[in-house]
Amino acid sequence: MARDLGPRGKMGRRLGIPLSRITTKDPDKDSVLRRPYPPGQHGATARTSVSDFARHLREKQKLKLYYGLMEKQCRAAFQEASRAPGNTGTVLLQLLESRLDSLVLRAGLATSIRQARQFVRHGYLHVDGKRADIPSDRVKPGSEVRFHAAHLKLPVVKESFSRMKSRSVPAYVQVLGEGEGLRYVRLPEREEIPVDVNEPFIVEYYAQRS
Repeated sequence: MARDLGPRGKMGRRLGIPLSRITTKDPDKDSVLRRPYPPGQHGATARTSVSDFARHLREKQKLKLYYGLMEKQCRAAFQEASRAPGNTGTVLLQLLESRLDSLVLRAGLATSIRQARQFVRHGYLHVDGKRADIPSDRVKPGSEVRFHAAHLKLPVVKESFSRMKSRSVPAYVQVLGEGEGLRYVRLPEREEIPVDVNEPFIVEYYAQRS
């Protein structure tokens, strides 16, 4: 399966997203906060006027960075959201928040979406008692996600939860025990989802290219 392994720091600077919002990176060492302009020789003096297309594209790229998505995955999620009842932009974010790797990150069981995905791929987690190794698997509200007892003792798992303890956990996710797993309580409301994107722009971007 294709994965985005490009430099997140450079992409974060280009899109203006501090990496400390999506990883455990120290805000004092965050390159986006220290240099709030695009990378490159002319980054600090780049033209500020942009077209509507560029604004829509930027929001879509931000969404992909937050969730670590490839273009095919992002488009597929939009197409599913567009067929569902309700506000397409909100439904899109709810679908992405319901991914197994996203919930592992939200619960503070991993320090980044990439690490959350690695935990899932290596088979560390079980959903309602069944082993799960596909990061994009959709978790249903009410389901429980737990580390296998053997993997819960791994230093990398313990260290990840320890580093994330101070992070706030959204109300739609409940942490089980001392980082043993999580319970997906309910679908999130838009204002609860910690993703700074203009989802109507994303909907317009894909709607114009469908």
